[in-house]
Amino acid sequence: MYIVVVGGGMVGFHLTRALFNAGHEVFVVDIDGKRVDELISHFGNIAIKGDGSEPSIQTAAGVARADILIATTSTDEDNLAACQLAKHQFNVPKTVTLINNPEDENLFDILGIDVIVSSTQLLLAAIEEELPAHSPAHVLPVRGNREAAAIEIPINSGVAGKKLSAIQLPPETNIVAIVSRDGTLKPITDDTFLEAHDEVVAVTVADQAEALLEVLSREG
Repeated sequence: MYIVVVGGGMVGFHLTRALFNAGHEVFVVDIDGKRVDELISHFGNIAIKGDGSEPSIQTAAGVARADILIATTSTDEDNLAACQLAKHQFNVPKTVTLINNPEDENLFDILGIDVIVSSTQLLLAAIEEELPAHSPAHVLPVRGNREAAAIEIPINSGVAGKKLSAIQLPPETNIVAIVSRDGTLKPITDDTFLEAHDEVVAVTVADQAEALLEVLSREG
């Protein structure tokens, strides 16, 4: 597999070494001449100096025959530009990028980047795994001074095994979806049972998400 890496810094360097060790053909583009010299001294003549978002540089790197382009520079704008150029001008089948600002993830997704890796989100996920307890709720503000909340029912919740009709929800709270652990949508009726690891999606008034979380996650 031929892989072009845009950005030969610490991430790009170690990624290149790992890809070489896995048997892939790799070429690296970096705007810093010293980094290019270091890459060449380690791996041979597999790197050029230049802006990886420039058509002439991608042409020189052989992007037209690449199976994957991976952008690992320290600037999200440069990563996006390199991926867009590779995908739309050189028809690269897959583009992968590292993003430094997690707020850019939606934009990158909308613009068709195939794989988006957020260093911030990876760190947060690792930290959350180590925490003894973390909030199982995801809250998003919506129109009309309301919030959409997605809450996973903890295994020790008092509502696990109860019907919806037996659960006292906060005022002006409407459940809009219940997704079981295997991804199946449950009907929203009074006779529907909530189970541990079900994800409840509800719309409530602003500042009520915490109250809803308390209802659904309080130990029985």
